[in-house]
Amino acid sequence: MRMTIPALLFATGLTGTPALAQTATSEQIRAIRTIAEDQIERHKLNSLLVEVRIGGDPVLTDAWGEAMTGVPATVDGRFRNGAVALAYVAALALRLAEDGVIDMDEPIGRWLPDLPGSDTATFRMLANMTAGYPDHVADDARFEDPFIADPFATWTPEDLIEVSLASPRLFAPGTNWDYSHSGYVILGQALEAAAGKPMHQLMDEYVLGPLDLTGTYGFDTAQIPAPAIHGFTAERGLWEDATYWNPSWTLPSGAIQVTTISDMARSFDTIVGHDGFLTADSYGQMIDPVLIGFGAPLEGCPSCHTLTEDFSYGLGAMLQGDWVFQTPLFGGYASAVGTLPEDRTDGPRITIAVAATYTRESVEDWETGLPNWANQTVRLIAAELHPENPPPMR
Repeated sequence: MRMTIPALLFATGLTGTPALAQTATSEQIRAIRTIAEDQIERHKLNSLLVEVRIGGDPVLTDAWGEAMTGVPATVDGRFRNGAVALAYVAALALRLAEDGVIDMDEPIGRWLPDLPGSDTATFRMLANMTAGYPDHVADDARFEDPFIADPFATWTPEDLIEVSLASPRLFAPGTNWDYSHSGYVILGQALEAAAGKPMHQLMDEYVLGPLDLTGTYGFDTAQIPAPAIHGFTAERGLWEDATYWNPSWTLPSGAIQVTTISDMARSFDTIVGHDGFLTADSYGQMIDPVLIGFGAPLEGCPSCHTLTEDFSYGLGAMLQGDWVFQTPLFGGYASAVGTLPEDRTDGPRITIAVAATYTRESVEDWETGLPNWANQTVRLIAAELHPENPPPMR
């Protein structure tokens, strides 16, 4: 059995060219709703939450389907945001660098001297996934099999790093690219050590508090405050409610979060849509596609590949064309958020966030890599709003 790994206000708009209007037209709102409703029907979704923001303002926020059997989904429903929090961790690292607490290009050995490779792996390499620490999620025997046997078990950061270090190093730090949850767990440990504060406190002080994300909570447990959107999956060979599977394996302590669709959309829009939350220099570091052409396929590393314009990586975010993305999919939850930053369009910036849960019929084969229908939905809406510059379909 294979686990799935990575891998939402009404408005009447102004008239004008659809891609360049300062808000959505009524025709665009209807088109977005049609896309959402078509996706629900086509993919037999259990719930779908959508928020679309143009120029920083929400133009549509809505929810369809059920939070759980017989209970309607609502726009304040909470779900796991997964890899969206990678952008928060990267932003945290950049803000600590702005404050002089760390240097992004300093090896983390000063802070984690006993960690193999820490004498050459830097904060930046961990944030852009070039540090080369093997992904614990890809270890069948030491992680996947135990997780499938008991998805309620707690995994500490030390447990996850131990699993990562048990696998042969895929490449020397800074010489290739590989998606690694473990690299971000290590990044969290290094940030804690450098700042002298736990990640929960750092996340509250530098990200969640300043962004006023009142619907977002960091838990290292399976807790979800009401109202919870329930996630369902057949990844373990039976159809079951996976809402309270323990997510402690996913990200650094303090970055394991639940959120609302509006918090997810507004936070991503603020962090990667323009500078201001970060300085112009830090913001540029986060989303500049400097890794295009970097990396190469590597035996034994299915996610090692050459980064291209259609898929490269910044700091805590995927770069695809002019768009910036995160697309988490795990434990019965599928979501995606994509932003067209304001310096990459002739019009206002656009952010689209979608979260979905599935029915048994949403996926034909639950034993293979699962499709992220929320990700597809974001891209369809993006193509509707900005047909001249849509993100690649993936």
